[in-house]
Amino acid sequence: MGVGVDAGRRRWARASAALVAVVLGTGCVPAVEEKPLASLVGTVSAASTLAGCDRAAERIVATADTHLDPACLYTAGVEVRASDVVLDCRGARIEDPTGSAGRGIWVVAPADVPLANVTVRNCVLKGFLNNVRVSREGFRALAPGAEYDAAFSNVVIENSHLYASRGSGVFVDAYVTGVTLRELEIAGSGSVGVYLEAGSRDNVVERSRIHRNGYADVVPDGLPITIGGLSLRYESTGREGIAIDGSRGNVVRDNVLSGNSAGGIFLYKNCGEYATQRPAQWWPRRYGADDNVIEGNLIHHEKHGVWIGSRMNENQLFMDCSDPAYVSNAFERVHIDYAARNVVRGNAFHEVPYGVRVEDDGARVEDNWFTGADPAALAVLIGTQRRTALLGRPVDGSVVTGNHSQLPDPSPWRWIHPHTGTVFADNRVHGSVLDAGTPAPLVAGVQPPVNPFLFVIRFWAAP
Repeated sequence: MGVGVDAGRRRWARASAALVAVVLGTGCVPAVEEKPLASLVGTVSAASTLAGCDRAAERIVATADTHLDPACLYTAGVEVRASDVVLDCRGARIEDPTGSAGRGIWVVAPADVPLANVTVRNCVLKGFLNNVRVSREGFRALAPGAEYDAAFSNVVIENSHLYASRGSGVFVDAYVTGVTLRELEIAGSGSVGVYLEAGSRDNVVERSRIHRNGYADVVPDGLPITIGGLSLRYESTGREGIAIDGSRGNVVRDNVLSGNSAGGIFLYKNCGEYATQRPAQWWPRRYGADDNVIEGNLIHHEKHGVWIGSRMNENQLFMDCSDPAYVSNAFERVHIDYAARNVVRGNAFHEVPYGVRVEDDGARVEDNWFTGADPAALAVLIGTQRRTALLGRPVDGSVVTGNHSQLPDPSPWRWIHPHTGTVFADNRVHGSVLDAGTPAPLVAGVQPPVNPFLFVIRFWAAP
């Protein structure tokens, strides 16, 4: 048997085993329940310094190996500002009781200083804007082509729980490289669970559980918005489990994603948001969400599983983007999205209405399983509406091979707008996970509902 086939079957077996565990369990997405770490990893080195209870209310800056006391509640967070540092929380809790602090654990160096061999482990964090953030200070001044001259490498965040951040649970900042997020539980984040910011690259998210994130803006009474001078309110989509925003060459593998507000993993390019509204915060986004690998994950009970080019067809009028728009009028502004050559393979999707959506070029969707009871659920959708119709640029070069569906729909593989250069082969539908399945064709489908604006499901007159 060829090496490629062997590898594909191993990925399928790994994802399917995880899926069976979920199906035989509760069958639904559990609520966020905080819990202590089940076990600790690593040992404290003899050279490590204890930051004890007497320092629990101060902002701790670690420039050498540091460990915390699990009997203490740390309320001001920790900064790691040097290479060759292990921060070992030993199960200690770091929490923002004020609801106003920015970063729980911040791994950071100036943009012209490389950072390497940093490990953060065994931590429980709650309530910061970002429970963990990895940053290069001054990145906005980095010249094109020189963004990675002082790169980060071997930065590991592992065996930790991150709860109820007000923004993203983990934020990997612009032009940050070499970060591994491993064996984390990330739940209840107000925004995205894991955010890979524009220009970041070559990072890994693995063996983590990312669930029930992105609901901060999902409120029954809606949020305020002004359109044409009218005061309105809108219902928000909320945010996804993992956002790959103009971030390249990352690997997302062997994770479990479930019950996030907008969906599982979205790949897109930031359009240069708030260019005139917040000029001090604006900076040019130079790269697309290209060449990422998403493999061996279990994605269940999500509205969307993996969405490649998730903003290609979206109206971003209120995002105040600096990118040129090819649709621009009083009520619409649509920009090209960039998410090319991404690979989605060996994943298991369960109870996901839209498993994989492909709206940019060169995607490979291989050796995935799609299961569930929803008669309207679809496995793969290829095509993008406005770029195809208005610019004559259909989705090109998709490869969809070796996928399996046990969904009720007998033809769950769909193209929803004209496409070119598609390779479609050996995609099967099954009556059970045990039968050999039968080949099913790629057939015409219909465009899923498009929201009136990005993040906006509907809006109404404010009371």
